[in-house]
Amino acid sequence: MSVAGMGWSNSASAPEAAAFVRQVVQENEATALTCLAVPGFRRGDELPEEVAGLLGVPLSWVSDNALRAVQNICPTVSERALQETGFASVAEGCALAGAGRGAWLRVLRQVHAGITCAVAEGEETK
Repeated sequence: MSVAGMGWSNSASAPEAAAFVRQVVQENEATALTCLAVPGFRRGDELPEEVAGLLGVPLSWVSDNALRAVQNICPTVSERALQETGFASVAEGCALAGAGRGAWLRVLRQVHAGITCAVAEGEETK
């Protein structure tokens, strides 16, 4: 099973984000999506709840500590994200943290219309 990590800008729409996440998962032959993992520092934003609902999967808010713990294994570094959030990799970090122990990235960060998405699999998602 797969976990999609997602980051977004304020211009992103839930239907477009859900379609993009679905596309990323399908095009990369990831296993069935089991969770949408998003950064806890964005809690209060309704977009991820809407996206998870459209995808039919539970939503997981990733804590700053969990996101920080996986930054060293995220291959993508976004200077913009680092400046704005304090994290160099939000989508990849959320995917890895959400997938749990033994997680690895099936899909590196993809970007579309203000949405970032990465997909991870791990021992806890099988």
